[in-house]
Amino acid sequence: MSISKHETDQELFTRLRLGEAAALDELFRRYYADLCRVAMRFVNNEQEAEDIIQELFVSIWEKRASQRKDLSAIGSYLRRAARNRSLNYLRDRKRIPVDDGEVPTTIAALDKADDLLEQSELRGRIDAAIDALPERCRLVFVMSKIEEMSHKEIAGALDISPKTVENQMTRAYRFLREWLVILLLIILQNDW
Repeated sequence: MSISKHETDQELFTRLRLGEAAALDELFRRYYADLCRVAMRFVNNEQEAEDIIQELFVSIWEKRASQRKDLSAIGSYLRRAARNRSLNYLRDRKRIPVDDGEVPTTIAALDKADDLLEQSELRGRIDAAIDALPERCRLVFVMSKIEEMSHKEIAGALDISPKTVENQMTRAYRFLREWLVILLLIILQNDW
């Protein structure tokens, strides 16, 4: 049976549960790039992120018959699964370092201030700043602000204390604040 690009995610997931590989292919096509970005936020390595997401889809296929029937938000379910697999990957490889690094003192020259008005350009710069955070700090920040997890949930997921989560968030805010000051100075310098 052929798959229509107009089928809802729920329809595809139902067909996937019934063993239709084409439904998995369509879900993969729809979500792969987005899920790789989610994983990339955690592992900060494109190849590792792609491997995690490919393994996620293999696991979904292998466990298709036991997948929940009542899923209403397939995208949210897949993003959470990608996040959890990324965290498991880091934990299994013990890649959450204790060393927090240092705040960079310089930033490469920026494009004209007019370019900063474009949302995608600004988002790219913010993403670069977040990516420049030390690994553990970045991980805690992403879990808190992007994945919207509570400090308690983060502490449990990473097996650290809530106080450590608070300290990492403070460090992330300090780093990003300094980064924004440098960005502002560069913008002002370019305007003069």
